[in-house]
Amino acid sequence: MKKSLLALAAVGAFAGAAQAQSSVTVYGIIDVGFTKIDGVTGASGSTNGTRTTVSSFNSGNLATSRLGFRGVEDIGGGTRASFVAEIGLTPTSNGFSGSSNMFGSPLGSQYQHNSNAVDNRQTYLGLGQKGIGEVRIGRQYTPVHEAMCAQNVGQCNGIAGDMIYSGANSSSTRTVANGLTVAAQIRASNSITFRSEKIMGVEVTGLYSANNTFTDASMTSAPAVAGAGAVNYRMQGGNIAYTGIKNLDVRFGAQQTTYNRDTAAATTAANALVGNQTFSSTPAVLGIARSSQRDQYAGISYDFGIVKVGLQNVITEVEQVNALTAKKTANQLAVSAPITKVINAWASYGQGKIKTASQGTTYDFSGYQAGAQYHLSKRTSLYAIYGFAGQDAQAAGTTKYSDTQYSIGARHSF
Repeated sequence: MKKSLLALAAVGAFAGAAQAQSSVTVYGIIDVGFTKIDGVTGASGSTNGTRTTVSSFNSGNLATSRLGFRGVEDIGGGTRASFVAEIGLTPTSNGFSGSSNMFGSPLGSQYQHNSNAVDNRQTYLGLGQKGIGEVRIGRQYTPVHEAMCAQNVGQCNGIAGDMIYSGANSSSTRTVANGLTVAAQIRASNSITFRSEKIMGVEVTGLYSANNTFTDASMTSAPAVAGAGAVNYRMQGGNIAYTGIKNLDVRFGAQQTTYNRDTAAATTAANALVGNQTFSSTPAVLGIARSSQRDQYAGISYDFGIVKVGLQNVITEVEQVNALTAKKTANQLAVSAPITKVINAWASYGQGKIKTASQGTTYDFSGYQAGAQYHLSKRTSLYAIYGFAGQDAQAAGTTKYSDTQYSIGARHSF
């Protein structure tokens, strides 16, 4: 919805930026509802089968609430400039916006939906050329996340049961495989992307992120000091989408996030957020502590008219201080269908395997989800979602993990 300059002045701090654009749009989503979570934790030390039940009115179950501003300026000759500034909203909490940054990182925040700080979902400046594509610099969605959510029948919602996308309400204490700590990274800060235009049904996106520092202490009397050496954050990846055949959608994406810490002081501790995990990276004397996360996604869907069917696969590998600490592989079958002109429904079933260093074995997990959305108007809808995720116990004779969730709510976009 395009706003006049007079209306934009009401948004205070954003008004000055908005007035300089030839075309500015204010947009957003408010998503609120009720959620019930019933989970059982698998064996962990002396704890076996701890049950957690949560009932709450909350936000962001079908889609994360947000407020955004985007603008486009036609420079001429087919060249355009654009920007996006989007923050997350927490309408049911005591904070206006927020993201929990337990350990800060140039590559992203660890968890969502907390009110400690303003949640920068994405902010970037872009320059595009008609017939070629667009280059963007800023905080942006990762290639794997974009490919994954473009084909996700549940719209990458926040409820458990989706084995490809880990929802915001999922917890690694209830089901490790469906938790955020073994999920594909969603956003990358300090990044540059190139996005091609669609040519014969093919679109390509590439991303590179970097925030590197080198501190040279060789001129000091004691060069082996805390903080000396290199601290390097990098991410690279891309995706490709093919929609050249009617009703067919094929996508592939891959990305790797790397954190290298090379210091001359073995006692210098460092916490690093790589992907969605926080690591304690303390290298040996004159050594290098390398942590990384590799994400890969592949999916295909076909719309038969009365029903749309899709297959998805995701592989995530996490390496902490030069050793593989987790590997997750999952496959999922999903269907969606228009029940009436105003009601659409979806269902998915997925299964896979996960291995973590703490357990040292590979075990199975599975989950399913079903949901429906009732469109009251073009911008307002009601929804209901039910999901279950479960996985094997850590040891024979102990309790299995399980996570059952349902949500009913309303979503309004503007």
